[in-house]
Amino acid sequence: MWTKEDKKNISLSLVLFIIFLVLSIVGYFFFPKEKHFSFEKIPFFEGLFGLVGALFLTLVVKITGKLVSRKEEDYDRYYTS
Repeated sequence: MWTKEDKKNISLSLVLFIIFLVLSIVGYFFFPKEKHFSFEKIPFFEGLFGLVGALFLTLVVKITGKLVSRKEEDYDRYYTS
């Protein structure tokens, strides 16, 4: 079951999501930008592009971490006397 801290984190995440959603909708309707490319006319393109970019960067960091990480025993060889 969820602890009190988990419920607090979930509610904070939900509140932040709602705030960002409202700001995104307000920005979309009240501050239109000039579109240079056809794919920029997709509603909420900038937000979706940012989300996909963040997920991609997270995936790259996880893969890179697995490739360059060492085992715990390797550190004992260098730092013990």
